[in-house]
Amino acid sequence: MKTKPFAFLALVTAAAVGLAAWSTVERGRATASAAPPPSLFPDLIGQVNDIARIDVQTPKLAFTILRGADEGWGVQERDGYPVKFETIKQAVVGIANMRLLEAKTAKPDLHARLFLKSPKDGGRGTTIALADSASNTIAAIIVGKTKSAPSKTEDGIHYVRRQDQAQSYLATGRVEVWETIDRWLDDATPTIARKRVRAAQTIQPNGDRVGVFRTNPDSRDFKISEIPPGMKPLHDTAGNALGSALGFLDFDDVRKVGKVDFSGAHMARFKTFDGLTLAVSVIKHKDGHWMRMAASFNANDVKLNGLTDEQKKAMKSVDEAKAEVAKINKRYGPWAYNVPDYKAKDFMTEPDALLVKDEDASK
Repeated sequence: MKTKPFAFLALVTAAAVGLAAWSTVERGRATASAAPPPSLFPDLIGQVNDIARIDVQTPKLAFTILRGADEGWGVQERDGYPVKFETIKQAVVGIANMRLLEAKTAKPDLHARLFLKSPKDGGRGTTIALADSASNTIAAIIVGKTKSAPSKTEDGIHYVRRQDQAQSYLATGRVEVWETIDRWLDDATPTIARKRVRAAQTIQPNGDRVGVFRTNPDSRDFKISEIPPGMKPLHDTAGNALGSALGFLDFDDVRKVGKVDFSGAHMARFKTFDGLTLAVSVIKHKDGHWMRMAASFNANDVKLNGLTDEQKKAMKSVDEAKAEVAKINKRYGPWAYNVPDYKAKDFMTEPDALLVKDEDASK
């Protein structure tokens, strides 16, 4: 493969190695008792364009990140869910840029003490292996104990060794030891500015509904809509959590949407001033709350009359809103997301969370 992203990565890696050399040598003078080679993988920079697979194995789990036909990257154990290229770049640059400070033990019996025994052999190390499209290994490193954690200004210092060699080293660099799958997943979520949100409604599995709305995008508070007789808002700001629920959206895990049963799910719908509707379904299973989403556009839902010119600038045009809908459905529609409980509860808001009996109404 000869693609521009990896050609760029090669340049970035080479530059990073060069910039790190001076500071590494200076730090190494204080700790090195032998003259180790400059790098574990001196040929890696010239092979980055061939990397098509990253295997990560820890004492607790193993997973694989694969390059797809579209040159995008995805986690195999998460149905190919996307990984940011920036994350791939950091992992490869971290390995290529690691500088060896001091030779340590070459005795396999002592590897366990430094957490450099391979996890496949029952050890406590973390293996990161880079391979080509035919699964031929290009570079494989075992990262053991951390002697000094990296900071904003200093690289970390770790015990490492090549998977195919017994010789271990004390090394410095910013190798990213992401030992859990969620750290690799692209954490991007739909971004719909709060200022655009006009109304929100939840629908319970039994059909009960409650909604909030506002007519001014600059209004801080959402009002509760269609309050039943004999009821009143719990308090003046009771509707804000539902109206603002699309903010700070994140997830802990992901599956193909067809692998999660959404039968009997709670529903939430969010409408913007510029005509977009985002429908969210949330269901609770033994492994937490799962969410799916779908977007749509309706010209009849465009409610810009009465807004100031400045407020209208914060809204999408019809074409922009339609493009946004298409993007959301293509990127996020095929997936089910495991979301934090606090966020799921916003999407599952029940009427009694917003309304209370109006005792004065009965007098």
